[in-house]
Amino acid sequence: MKKIIWLFVVVLLSGCAVGNKYDYRSSSIDLPVKSTEHNDLVFSAEDARPYVLQGKKNPNFVGLQRGGFGNPFDVTTASGKPLAEDMSVAITNALKDSGYQVLNVEGTTDFDFLVNSATKNGATRIVTLKVREWKSDIFMSITLHCDLELKVFNTNGEMLANSNMTFVEEIGGAQIGGAKNSEEVAREFAKRIGYLFNKNDIRSVL
Repeated sequence: MKKIIWLFVVVLLSGCAVGNKYDYRSSSIDLPVKSTEHNDLVFSAEDARPYVLQGKKNPNFVGLQRGGFGNPFDVTTASGKPLAEDMSVAITNALKDSGYQVLNVEGTTDFDFLVNSATKNGATRIVTLKVREWKSDIFMSITLHCDLELKVFNTNGEMLANSNMTFVEEIGGAQIGGAKNSEEVAREFAKRIGYLFNKNDIRSVL
């Protein structure tokens, strides 16, 4: 009987591991900054994950969901868009909710282009997020791998402040079904982005 139950669990976990998609784009982020003097921003998120840059994973890769024997299956974004783009949309919406006028510049890592965009649009600050690592690895628990860097520049291209976050951390137990795991990792993403913006240096220049 125990063997039958174990096989049932293995089959169930394997079935739940295939084809999962996580929604980062709709993440509700409560930022600890409010628009005062610097109302107009240019924002850009860059995917610098090595395995994406090397072509080993697609830009919409967000992590792994493991089957009953621990075998990994790729998880992708619910939108089908690159992860950095979904993150950028969520953060842009959060900045707008905080009162900023935001130009979201996607699909470029050319800093001169960001500076020119800020100048043309009358923005006083450029905010960038570099995603060196972001993925979840889910089996019996949820492990989050994170390496993020937030920077704020003026329109002369001078860096005014930066905030870093790097960790590998177990954030909770895995759920049966991709939707619950999606909610959990999206909630964690929103919390961690809030932490990045909550550094005194970041708040003072925004």
